[in-house]
Amino acid sequence: MMCIDVCRTMGAKAMAANPSFSSGTAILACAAMAVLYVGMLYTPSLLFRLPPARTINEHYIRRFTCSVVASVLASGLCFWLLGSPIDMLRNGDLPAALAVLGIRRDHVWQATLYPLLLTALLYLGPLVMTALNTDERLEDEAKVEMGFIQGLFTRTRDNVISLTTDIFAWRNYIVGPLTEEWVFRACMVPVLLCAGYSQLKVMLLCPLYFGLAHLNHYWETVYPENRNHKIAALITGFRFAYTTIFGWYAAFLYLRTGHLVAPLVAHIFCNVMGLPAVGDALESPYNKGLGSFICLLNPATSPALYGYMPGQCLPTAS
Repeated sequence: MMCIDVCRTMGAKAMAANPSFSSGTAILACAAMAVLYVGMLYTPSLLFRLPPARTINEHYIRRFTCSVVASVLASGLCFWLLGSPIDMLRNGDLPAALAVLGIRRDHVWQATLYPLLLTALLYLGPLVMTALNTDERLEDEAKVEMGFIQGLFTRTRDNVISLTTDIFAWRNYIVGPLTEEWVFRACMVPVLLCAGYSQLKVMLLCPLYFGLAHLNHYWETVYPENRNHKIAALITGFRFAYTTIFGWYAAFLYLRTGHLVAPLVAHIFCNVMGLPAVGDALESPYNKGLGSFICLLNPATSPALYGYMPGQCLPTAS
């Protein structure tokens, strides 16, 4: 098998100069992964002709299973295109193969903590309000800081507790983020980079697949929820917009850190908090979260913090 480089920083010039397959193949492969992920959700009824789920829990357990299967198949397609991860698996080197997807054992706490705190800055106002439960202005910076920490702890605690019984919590905080980041970041980004796309183009392309993969909600909004097409189009268009915007941020985190944990914790946190109230944040005198987020975006995601420097590549098999 021809030797290919899988870049740990996901942007080595050698990779772009000598792609292992065409850019068109990469685009089609990513489209196939997106279609596979969404289409798999409907296989129980369309392919296997299973009767409708009797309970909401049964419905989502089926979807969880389909999402995991789709993630495994997407990994297989990614490995088949890249080539070298398959040789790593044949040689019994599972950690090296998983590292191609950004699943690394090193620098886990950095990839968890820094992106989490960075993302939390977008929600500084709601977190403070959750802890303080008041609209009064606070001049004491120490109280604001403590309110932020307490609000973050309270939200996290409540949602962890809900995982034990709430199927929607499993969907929003475990299965959904994990399988989506696995397919739309871990599997797609290496494929696009190996085809010679620049980091910027990859950051712009991957989120489009992520946004388009949510268009199936149009069908589910029109029929099960019995809404008219205009309302369904507005809801779906809005969903496409914010999932694409988040996809840009998640792809940025993945490309900068080389760690799947980074976009994963951001995804989970955003699902816990919902959409950030940017307008309110700008009007609140105590909330400097958005400005801090912008200022810290690059330094908090510096590749050096996560154990690699630009230009390093994972070892490859030939």
